[in-house]
Amino acid sequence: MIEAGAGFALFDRLLAALGLIRENHKNRTERIDQALYALYAALNETKAYVHRLNSGMRRNRKTEFAIAKLWSDASIPLRTIDSDLADRCFLKAGYWQDPDTWTDLKLTRKRIKLDQVIKSVHDLLMAP
Repeated sequence: MIEAGAGFALFDRLLAALGLIRENHKNRTERIDQALYALYAALNETKAYVHRLNSGMRRNRKTEFAIAKLWSDASIPLRTIDSDLADRCFLKAGYWQDPDTWTDLKLTRKRIKLDQVIKSVHDLLMAP
Protein backbone atom coordinates (compact mmCIF):
# COMPACT_ATOMS: atom_id res chain seq x y z
CA MET A 1 0.00 0.00 0.00
CA ILE A 2 1.29 3.49 -0.85
CA GLU A 3 1.43 5.97 1.98
CA ALA A 4 -0.57 9.16 1.52
CA GLY A 5 2.58 11.32 1.46
CA ALA A 6 4.21 9.14 -1.18
CA GLY A 7 0.99 9.13 -3.19
CA PHE A 8 0.82 12.91 -3.11
CA ALA A 9 4.49 13.18 -4.12
CA LEU A 10 3.88 10.81 -7.05
CA PHE A 11 0.78 12.78 -8.03
CA ASP A 12 2.76 16.06 -7.85
CA ARG A 13 5.45 14.60 -10.14
CA LEU A 14 2.80 13.41 -12.58
CA LEU A 15 1.21 16.87 -12.67
CA ALA A 16 4.63 18.46 -13.17
CA ALA A 17 5.38 16.09 -16.05
CA LEU A 18 2.02 16.86 -17.66
CA GLY A 19 2.74 20.57 -17.26
CA LEU A 20 6.09 20.14 -19.01
CA ILE A 21 4.48 18.21 -21.84
CA ARG A 22 1.84 20.92 -22.24
CA GLU A 23 4.49 23.68 -22.10
CA ASN A 24 6.67 21.90 -24.69
CA HIS A 25 3.66 21.53 -26.99
CA LYS A 26 2.86 25.24 -26.55
CA ASN A 27 6.48 26.24 -27.27
CA ARG A 28 6.57 24.01 -30.36
CA THR A 29 3.31 25.51 -31.61
CA GLU A 30 4.69 29.02 -31.10
CA ARG A 31 7.92 28.12 -32.94
CA ILE A 32 5.94 26.70 -35.84
CA ASP A 33 3.77 29.83 -35.96
CA GLN A 34 6.88 32.07 -36.00
CA ALA A 35 8.38 30.00 -38.80
CA LEU A 36 5.14 30.15 -40.79
CA TYR A 37 4.86 33.94 -40.39
CA ALA A 38 8.43 34.34 -41.67
CA LEU A 39 7.76 31.95 -44.55
CA TYR A 40 4.55 33.70 -45.56
CA ALA A 41 6.32 37.07 -45.51
CA ALA A 42 8.96 35.71 -47.89
CA LEU A 43 6.39 33.97 -50.07
CA ASN A 44 4.08 36.98 -50.31
CA GLU A 45 6.85 39.42 -51.18
CA THR A 46 8.30 37.00 -53.71
CA LYS A 47 4.94 36.35 -55.37
CA ALA A 48 4.17 40.08 -55.53
CA TYR A 49 7.57 40.87 -57.04
CA VAL A 50 7.34 38.05 -59.61
CA HIS A 51 3.84 39.26 -60.54
CA ARG A 52 5.19 42.79 -61.07
CA LEU A 53 8.03 41.40 -63.20
CA ASN A 54 5.55 39.39 -65.27
CA SER A 55 3.50 42.59 -65.72
CA GLY A 56 6.45 44.33 -67.33
CA MET A 57 8.26 45.94 -64.42
CA ARG A 58 12.05 46.03 -64.67
CA ARG A 59 14.17 44.07 -62.22
CA ASN A 60 15.01 45.88 -59.03
CA ARG A 61 18.17 44.69 -57.25
CA LYS A 62 17.17 46.46 -54.02
CA THR A 63 13.90 44.50 -53.97
CA GLU A 64 15.71 41.27 -54.81
CA PHE A 65 18.14 41.77 -51.90
CA ALA A 66 15.19 42.51 -49.59
CA ILE A 67 13.51 39.28 -50.73
CA ALA A 68 16.79 37.40 -50.17
CA LYS A 69 16.83 38.68 -46.59
CA LEU A 70 13.25 37.54 -46.04
CA TRP A 71 14.15 34.02 -47.21
CA SER A 72 17.25 33.99 -45.06
CA ASP A 73 15.24 35.21 -42.06
CA ALA A 74 12.64 32.50 -42.73
CA SER A 75 15.29 29.79 -42.64
CA ILE A 76 16.33 30.56 -39.06
CA PRO A 77 13.18 29.60 -37.09
CA LEU A 78 12.71 26.61 -39.38
CA ARG A 79 15.99 24.86 -38.60
CA THR A 80 14.62 23.03 -35.53
CA ILE A 81 11.25 22.31 -37.13
CA ASP A 82 12.06 21.24 -40.68
CA SER A 83 15.78 21.34 -41.49
CA ASP A 84 15.21 20.44 -45.15
CA LEU A 85 12.82 23.34 -45.67
CA ALA A 86 15.18 25.63 -43.71
CA ASP A 87 18.02 24.67 -46.06
CA ARG A 88 15.82 25.28 -49.09
CA CYS A 89 14.87 28.74 -47.76
CA PHE A 90 18.56 29.49 -47.32
CA LEU A 91 19.16 28.41 -50.93
CA LYS A 92 16.22 30.55 -52.03
CA ALA A 93 17.93 33.53 -50.38
CA GLY A 94 21.04 32.71 -52.37
CA TYR A 95 18.98 32.60 -55.53
CA TRP A 96 17.59 36.09 -54.93
CA GLN A 97 21.05 37.45 -54.17
CA ASP A 98 22.20 36.42 -57.66
CA PRO A 99 19.33 35.02 -59.75
CA ASP A 100 21.27 35.15 -63.02
CA THR A 101 23.52 32.28 -61.90
CA TRP A 102 20.60 29.87 -61.43
CA THR A 103 19.04 27.79 -64.20
CA ASP A 104 15.47 26.56 -64.17
CA LEU A 105 16.80 23.00 -63.89
CA LYS A 106 18.93 23.90 -60.86
CA LEU A 107 15.93 25.55 -59.18
CA THR A 108 13.88 22.40 -59.73
CA ARG A 109 16.61 20.04 -58.53
CA LYS A 110 17.21 22.10 -55.38
CA ARG A 111 13.43 22.18 -54.87
CA ILE A 112 13.31 25.95 -54.46
CA LYS A 113 10.90 26.86 -57.24
CA LEU A 114 8.07 28.88 -55.76
CA ASP A 115 5.42 26.18 -56.26
CA GLN A 116 7.68 23.58 -54.62
CA VAL A 117 8.25 25.77 -51.57
CA ILE A 118 4.54 26.62 -51.33
CA LYS A 119 3.70 22.91 -51.23
CA SER A 120 6.25 22.33 -48.45
CA VAL A 121 4.85 25.26 -46.46
CA HIS A 122 1.35 23.84 -46.90
CA ASP A 123 2.56 20.45 -45.68
CA LEU A 124 4.12 22.10 -42.60
CA LEU A 125 0.92 24.03 -41.94
CA MET A 126 -1.14 20.84 -42.05
CA ALA A 127 1.27 18.82 -39.87
CA PRO A 128 -0.25 17.71 -36.56
